[in-house]
Amino acid sequence: MAATVFWTYKETNVPSNVTKETLEALPDFQIRDDDIVVVSFPKAGSNWLLEIICKLLRSAGRTEEPVDSLLTGPLEMTLPSAEQPGYVTLAAKSSPRILKTHLPIRFAPRGVSKPQNRVKVLVMMRNPKDSAVSYYHFSRKLGPLMGLGEPPAWEEYARAFVGGQISYGDFCDHVLGWWQMRDDPHFLFLKYEDMKKDVLSSVQTIATFLDITLDGAAIAAIAEESTFDRMKQDFSASQWPTRRILPRKGIAGDWKNMLSPDESKAFDSWCERKLCGTGLNFEFE
Repeated sequence: MAATVFWTYKETNVPSNVTKETLEALPDFQIRDDDIVVVSFPKAGSNWLLEIICKLLRSAGRTEEPVDSLLTGPLEMTLPSAEQPGYVTLAAKSSPRILKTHLPIRFAPRGVSKPQNRVKVLVMMRNPKDSAVSYYHFSRKLGPLMGLGEPPAWEEYARAFVGGQISYGDFCDHVLGWWQMRDDPHFLFLKYEDMKKDVLSSVQTIATFLDITLDGAAIAAIAEESTFDRMKQDFSASQWPTRRILPRKGIAGDWKNMLSPDESKAFDSWCERKLCGTGLNFEFE
């Protein structure tokens, strides 16, 4: 994998557009009492979740800002369209703020890893096979956009993913770090596959967690606006290049079109070894 794609900080790989200064500053980043935070490993569906949250806030009258203004990219990253890391931009942003990070829990702001008061943290998870396939295709589009090296051939990338030799490190270690907070009422854990099966119930669950009360018609309208085809239109119309390249297929089980039988078995063995006994399970369809 190209050396420019990530570097290592405290034994964890982080993207090359995340600096040491940022990682050292983030633990002390001030989290506000009304912040909403979305956490995920890359390509788990976090941007889909963010869109739903924005629609809920707007429908509830909590904000009138357009989605492009509410979303500034991950706290830790400096995007091509920005001159400073996301956390610097967000520090000056008025409430309500919607924050996003792909960082492992040990690098996150303390107000996110150990939230207090009314802070809401939503953790989005997706099965590792689909996450790997989606991350691979996204990296192929993101590389030219950000001046990064392109990922290797899929076969090499699949081995790197299982070995934790990608940006943000080992998938299982990442999700398990956040999973330890599953009994904390400040956290809501969501799975991509569950949301795909029942968007309507998922939107209602998210609204309830965020203390947003809307009637059934409003919830149904947001669910309808949150289908993949509608979201793809919204992403395509974004002013930010990195948002325009986000959507691809938006399905569960696409890994079957990419992984060989041997690769699938390698993923299964890795997940069984890492996740056995943790209570965290994934559906692969």
